[in-house]
Amino acid sequence: MIGAGLDIILLLFALVGFGGTGASLAVARSRWLDEGDRDLGMWGVAGMLLVFGGLCTLVATGVSGVCAFGSVVVWGSYVLMAQHLGVFRVEVRVSGRAPRPEEEPRSIT
Repeated sequence: MIGAGLDIILLLFALVGFGGTGASLAVARSRWLDEGDRDLGMWGVAGMLLVFGGLCTLVATGVSGVCAFGSVVVWGSYVLMAQHLGVFRVEVRVSGRAPRPEEEPRSIT
């Protein structure tokens, strides 16, 4: 068993690896949607970072940690980066309130 300090360091490295995985997947998907380009290099980077984050988490916490920690971080970083790149938009609507004019969707004609 390794010390708690080393566990935290490994989980921080895993956070960077899983975060990079989600961001790489978002960039690859954005390029695929915008340009029709299957960016195999970005998919490779995502795979490499996923393996790195998975190994760091596996050593620190075990298989259940990889599933729990990794899935949340990859999903969160993907959503943040994809929204930043314009792949989709996350909105919150409060029921009972009419949308302001600047929030209305506009059609491009």
